[in-house]
Amino acid sequence: MSDDPAFLAAFAKSSFKSHLLLVQTTRLLAFTRLPLHRLHTLHHLHKTLSRTNSLISVIDDNSTEFSASVYSMMPFSEPESQPLQVARWTLGRGLVLKYLTQLFPHKFTKFPHRPHMVVTTDQFPTQTVMEVDDPTQAGGKRVIVKGVMDNMMQLMSRKMNFTYSYVRAADRAWGARLNNGSWTGMLGLLMREEVDLALGPFAYGWTRYKWMDFSRYLSHIEYKIFAAHGRPEVDPWGFLLPLSPLVWAVLMMALLAVITIMLLLPSCLPDSTQHTVRRDMNIFNCVRVLFQEDIRTTTGWWWWERVVLGVWMLMILVLTQSYTGNLMSLLAVRHIINPYEDLRDVLDSGVGIIIMEYNVNTQYLRTVKSGVFRELGDLLDTERVVYNAFGDMPASMNTLVRSGTHILFDVDTHFRNMMGADFSRTGRCDFYLGRSSYFVYQVAIMANKNSPLIPVIDQVAEGVVESGLFDKWLRYSQPNTTSCLNTPRVITVTAVLSLSNLWGMFVLLGIGFIIGCLVFLLEVTWSPASQY
Repeated sequence: MSDDPAFLAAFAKSSFKSHLLLVQTTRLLAFTRLPLHRLHTLHHLHKTLSRTNSLISVIDDNSTEFSASVYSMMPFSEPESQPLQVARWTLGRGLVLKYLTQLFPHKFTKFPHRPHMVVTTDQFPTQTVMEVDDPTQAGGKRVIVKGVMDNMMQLMSRKMNFTYSYVRAADRAWGARLNNGSWTGMLGLLMREEVDLALGPFAYGWTRYKWMDFSRYLSHIEYKIFAAHGRPEVDPWGFLLPLSPLVWAVLMMALLAVITIMLLLPSCLPDSTQHTVRRDMNIFNCVRVLFQEDIRTTTGWWWWERVVLGVWMLMILVLTQSYTGNLMSLLAVRHIINPYEDLRDVLDSGVGIIIMEYNVNTQYLRTVKSGVFRELGDLLDTERVVYNAFGDMPASMNTLVRSGTHILFDVDTHFRNMMGADFSRTGRCDFYLGRSSYFVYQVAIMANKNSPLIPVIDQVAEGVVESGLFDKWLRYSQPNTTSCLNTPRVITVTAVLSLSNLWGMFVLLGIGFIIGCLVFLLEVTWSPASQY
C-alpha cells in the first residue's frame, strides 16, 4: 500500500527481478490513491501487474462516498492500455464483482485483447524458415516458418487468442551460456527479454533450467553418429564361404578316414594276395576323386576298393555341386561396410567430426572427467571438430560427410529427415545412423523463468502429445524418413567377374606353386641320384 510512485516502481522492479510474484499461486493486491492515468507512466509496475496474478485497487476518498475500484492489467498489454475493472467497493454495497468474474481472473488462459507475441526460432530439418521483404517489419524482413513447431504456435495462438511474429538470432545458434554469464543464440534473445517465447524445441538441461522455464515435453531425442555408407566391397576370399570352417575340417577328416580304410583293409587279405593291392595308387585315387580328376583303369580291383571309392565319389559329387552353386551366388555379393558405429570407432579413426556450436552438450563435453566424452571434449578446439549451425548441416552432409572425411554428431530426428530428403532427391540410401545412442533428452518450448504462459502451453502440449498428433507431424514433416533406417549390409549385383573378385584364388594358386617348387628342390637336394 503506497501513494509514492517511486516506491511502487522500485517495488515492482525488485519483485519482478527476484521472481517474487511470478509463482502462479502467489497473489498481490496493491492499494494506492494515485489516479489511474498516473499509473500508466510506471512501466515496471505495469509489467509486474500484467504478467503476474496481481490486482491494483485505486482508492477514491475525495468524493462524498468513500470507494475503491479494483483493476487487473491485461497480460502483455501496453502501459497506456486500459486495464480491466474486475470489482468495485463502496461503503454501502461492499465488494461488487464485475461481469460475474472472479476477483483474481484467469487472465492467462485466454487473452481478451489479442496481444502480439514475439517468438524466436530457426531452421532445422523438420522446419523451414524463409525471409521475405516487408517494410513494416524491423530490418525490412519478415520471417515465415513452416513446420512442426509452427503447427504448435498456431494451436496456441488460437487457444490463447494472440498474434505472433518470428525473429531469428543473429548468430543462428540455439543458445548456450558462456563463461561470462551471457547467452548466445535464441536463448540469448529470451534472456534479454527481446522475445516472449523460444519455440525450439529445446532439450532439457540443468543449466537452462536454472535460468528459464520449460513447457511440458513434446518428444524425446537422442544423439547419434551420421556417416556415409562404405563402398560395396568384394570379399576376395569368398570362394571359401560356400562351406563353413567346420565343413572344411570335416571334409579333410573324411579324406583321411577314406585313405586310412584303403590302407587298413588289405591287411585282412591272405599274404599271397596282398601283392596285388596297390596301396599308393589307392591313396592317390582318393585325392583325385576329391579334386574331380579321372581315375586310372580299375582292372584287377577288389570289390571293396570299388565300394569305398564309389561311396567317396557320391559324397564328393553332392558336395562339389553344392559348392559350385553357392560360389556362383556369392561371387555376385557386395558387402557394404559401415565404419563408424559408435564414438570409439570415430575417435580411433581420426575422421573429422561436425557438431552444432553452442548446443546443450558443449559445456558438458568440456567438463566431463573421463570416458569417450572426455576424449571428444579434448577435440573441441582442434581442427578435427567443425562447428555448424542447423542450416549448414545439409550442405555439410552433401560435401564433407558424403566424401567420407567427416561424420555428423547430433540429433537423430534431424538425421532421419536429412536422409529422407536425400533419398527423395537421389533414390539412394548413401548414409546411415550409428547403432549407439547418446544424450537422450526430452524437448520442449522455453520461456522466461516462471512465465505465466507456461501453464497454458502445458495444456496445449499435453493434448498434442497424448493424442499422438505431434508424432504424426514429425512423421509427415518429411517423406521417406524411414526408407533408409534399415538398409541391408549385403547386396547382390550382376557384373562381369574381374580380378578384384578372384585374386584370392590366384594367391592360393601361387602359394601352391611355391610349396611345390620348394618340395621339388628338397627332393633334388636330399634324394640319391639313383632314384632319378
